[in-house]
Amino acid sequence: MGDRTRWIAIAALGIAVLSLAANVVLIRKLRNPQQWALPAVIEFLETLAAEDASFTYEVRLPAGTPLALDLPVDETFSVAVDTVIPIRTEARLPIDSPLGSYTVTVPVRADVPLRTRVPIRIRHTFELRTRTTDEIVFPLEIRIRDLPLDSLFGS
Repeated sequence: MGDRTRWIAIAALGIAVLSLAANVVLIRKLRNPQQWALPAVIEFLETLAAEDASFTYEVRLPAGTPLALDLPVDETFSVAVDTVIPIRTEARLPIDSPLGSYTVTVPVRADVPLRTRVPIRIRHTFELRTRTTDEIVFPLEIRIRDLPLDSLFGS
């Protein structure tokens, strides 16, 4: 019976060594899962992009959510000006003559038409600080082909 126990012990030891070796191999493979998972993910996403796949999601902001937004504005507008500028004034003209110096008051009456386009540039950061009064839902649809897959995976 001792011989039988000895063979069982050797078999158990062999199974333990094989199990340990298998565990070492699995741990080494799982240490860097991106090496074997990344190509599969890239192939899957490329397939989805070729099929023009997209995913949708709704972003919900509940009522009472505080908002702090800085909205930069840099716009140029062209404003049309079409008006008449009335001039109603008096000009005092000095006159030197052989009889002496005099100041003559001359009335000036004119209507000057002004027609032009004035460019106006607005550069400002609009600060919005408020809270939502109602729930706001932003529906998003993102097409896979619009994602920067090259920069995500370093390809």
